Amino acid sequence: MPAFKSVSTLGAACAMTAVLAACTSNSPAAPSPAATTPAATTQPSTPAATPSASSSPAATPSVAGTPVAVAPVATSSGPGTPAPGCATREGSLPGSSITVCPDAAPVGGVVHVTVKGCAPGDMPAMAAAALAFLGPGSWLGTDGGGGANVPFYPQTGSAEATATFTIPVTYTGGNENEKGGHYPTLTVKPGTSYSFVTDPAGGCNVPFTVTAG
Repeated sequence: MPAFKSVSTLGAACAMTAVLAACTSNSPAAPSPAATTPAATTQPSTPAATPSASSSPAATPSVAGTPVAVAPVATSSGPGTPAPGCATREGSLPGSSITVCPDAAPVGGVVHVTVKGCAPGDMPAMAAAALAFLGPGSWLGTDGGGGANVPFYPQTGSAEATATFTIPVTYTGGNENEKGGHYPTLTVKPGTSYSFVTDPAGGCNVPFTVTAG
């Protein structure tokens, strides 16, 4: 009897062991722990490249308002070169000359005349013996009428003299047909046949234009 109980007990134990083994083999496998992915590290953004001063064009500062025009620098004329609007002619004597500024003007216009060394050497120190404004109907010399006298200063003591002269309405004309007779008074009219002439005749002379009567 005792031996029978022991066999029964052993059989029961074996049966229980078999059931447990079967249960264990049919049970789902325990889930393995999920792998942990480390969080991505955010890299700091790269700042935009700043152009260097050598590669960047220099900024041109703007100027408020309208730019001021710069006047051109005046240049002086060389020796012996008349100023703009003037006329200069060399005389028959070495170093002599006569200049008129301007070289054209209307009746009533004012001009300036400069005479240098136009008197012969055998005369006292002076720029010229006389200065005249001649028209197309007058001349210096016999029966020439003499045009209009142009006073200058200084008259003596210097080889250079200047005159300020107003273009006249009339001038004295010559008379070829009546020796020693009456000299006509002629009207100054627009034209190019006028001149400033020194006396003695032919020493110095410069052409002049009358632009309006």
